[in-house]
Amino acid sequence: MSAITVALRTLWTPAACPVDLLPYLAWALSVDRWDKDWPAERKIAAIQQSYWLHRRKGTRAAVRRVIEDMGFSATFAEWFDVGDEPGTFRLEVDVNEVGLTPKTLDELNRLIGDAKPVSRHLAQLKIAASSRGTAWIGSCVFDGEIITVYPQDYKPDDSIYYDEMANYDGNYHYSGG
Repeated sequence: MSAITVALRTLWTPAACPVDLLPYLAWALSVDRWDKDWPAERKIAAIQQSYWLHRRKGTRAAVRRVIEDMGFSATFAEWFDVGDEPGTFRLEVDVNEVGLTPKTLDELNRLIGDAKPVSRHLAQLKIAASSRGTAWIGSCVFDGEIITVYPQDYKPDDSIYYDEMANYDGNYHYSGG
């Protein structure tokens, strides 16, 4: 016992627990989602939120929390709202520019299955992606005719021609030979 340098009372407190021992604390407290590559702050937050989630498992709030913890947002539709089979619900998950890989989708399905009410079944999972930003759009209409008027007996030189390419810089420029 004298070789132990960590105060045992700190091992059960996520913020005071040594970082090397956080995976064991997460296992002891039944943390549902864990990634060894997370930074220490994210690991501590996952352990701290675990109690809240376990108290609310089987509710829409728990399903929403596991989705939001992945960086996504969700919209629910219960069976009585949309006329589906009783005991089912639909879920639309917006990936919010985070992106979705097959591994992430499997993890999302697992977490939803753990957090949803046992009496409810997922009838439809719709994945949506949206992008926010500024789109700069410009348009221009250029219309007209070029008319050359020559004297009645004048024959124009055919060595100058117009190749139908116009540069839109405010001046008329003709390119070609």
